[in-house]
Amino acid sequence: MFNALYKGTRLIYGNPESNIGIVTLWSKPKELAGKIDQSKYSVLGPLYSAERGLDLLIRNLLANPQINVLLVTGVDFSKSGVVLKDFFEKGFFKGKTDTTEKPCWRVNSEFEGYIDLDLPEASLNLIRETVSLVKVPNLEFFDFSTLQIPEKRREKQIFIKNEEKVKKYNGEYIGYVIRGKTVAEAWIKILDTILKFGKESGTHYDDMQKEIVNLMSIISDEDPNNLLIPDFFPSDKQHVSEYIPRMTRDLPGGISKNEYTYGSRMRSWFGLDQINNAVAKLVREPVSRAVVISLWDSVKDLTIGGSPCLNHVWLRVNDNKLYMTCIFRSHDMFEGYPENALALRILQEEIRREIEAGLKAKDPNTEIKLGNLVILSQSAHIYDDSWERCQKIVEMNLPKYHGLLKELDPRGNFIITVENKEIVVEHTSSSKETLGIYKAQSAEQMRDILIKENILSLVPHALDIGLELMKAETAINLNLEYVQDNKLNFESLEKKEVKIAPQITLIPQKEDHTLLKKSKEQLSSILNNLRTR
Repeated sequence: MFNALYKGTRLIYGNPESNIGIVTLWSKPKELAGKIDQSKYSVLGPLYSAERGLDLLIRNLLANPQINVLLVTGVDFSKSGVVLKDFFEKGFFKGKTDTTEKPCWRVNSEFEGYIDLDLPEASLNLIRETVSLVKVPNLEFFDFSTLQIPEKRREKQIFIKNEEKVKKYNGEYIGYVIRGKTVAEAWIKILDTILKFGKESGTHYDDMQKEIVNLMSIISDEDPNNLLIPDFFPSDKQHVSEYIPRMTRDLPGGISKNEYTYGSRMRSWFGLDQINNAVAKLVREPVSRAVVISLWDSVKDLTIGGSPCLNHVWLRVNDNKLYMTCIFRSHDMFEGYPENALALRILQEEIRREIEAGLKAKDPNTEIKLGNLVILSQSAHIYDDSWERCQKIVEMNLPKYHGLLKELDPRGNFIITVENKEIVVEHTSSSKETLGIYKAQSAEQMRDILIKENILSLVPHALDIGLELMKAETAINLNLEYVQDNKLNFESLEKKEVKIAPQITLIPQKEDHTLLKKSKEQLSSILNNLRTR
């Protein structure tokens, strides 16, 4: 009987006496299991990622020596099947992960595949020698009698994966807003936020996760014609380019109609192309607030399972800009978010071009620009097997994308001056328009005014303003010159003349000496009496 060390709830179990395991890659295990005789296999399950999943697959195989045949089938979106095949055929070598440079075993493949170094080299080679890997294009019609079993056998080996340690913080569980000019900047901040403030809980995948509910990310400047795909992303440029059509085109999701891509859900699932219809409506009614693309199938998704994570896309044209808001019910923020967000940005640009073309047919001077991409992740989570990797990515890259005072507060800027012993704050917009002027006698009073007005939205900005207010108050109290963002000049205090009163020397008179002598004698007498008592 197959006893899984890891991901046991993701697996489907068949014949306990069978020596065959089936890897379904990205295809749904339940769909494939329903097409073959259960007695033919021992265990069946997915392999979504070779960076994360290959290590766990090998640990399960080492703990279950009865498995000596692996059948690989299904859709290989992430190239995990290619990496698995390369592991058996080309081997592995000691190297480092691409994003965090953590030492590991790397599969000798053009795609990434990592195995932790606590698995001995001899054990990895033993798997390669005692397991036969067979690629099966169509499992339903495969002849199991043709399989060849390796002669060499292996003994059971148990290797428990080292637990990843992440520092714990305290924070709210629901409701965060992350802003970034690019997907990369937003993603780094998202990882940092979830690692610090995400709530730990179990999942139906037999994993632990850190989760934040309703995390909103806003991407303002990602160029769809020149996507930024840094080396520390879990997906490289080739993978992203292969993924994008799954969001923008009516591509099948797998080997059956019950499988889907986001593109197929939006363009054909309900018998119509919702994207084309949305474009047509915005051309007819550019100010409409009722342009919604739905991916949730209320008939099937609450009963069959395997429902899409992306459920809702809302389009809005305002100030000649196209804004797009996307809602994910469940969102793997480590592996899923970067490619999801990049593909959605491409989709947003394609829709923008089509809307602009339609409006230009009415008015050649019409121009529609690309607005913000907003992603609401209702369950924004990171699985425990990614915590350590995410932590290292954040440590290595956050400083490049998260300068404390580089991010502009969308609620405005503040010009601080001192006039007539008062602190004066001028609130301005990004276009330098004055929005308000506030005066106070102290930094504390001005703090209370700004809190009441609610015109600061970023913590770094608020901290910086707090420092400036205290400097302004200090300048008032010490009669110093105050210039915003400059240090106070205390040298002027040292140069001021300070009048010191002349020193007076007191010369005791004769009678004073006599009085002191008498007092001293009396004190000595009192002390002697105390000692004798």
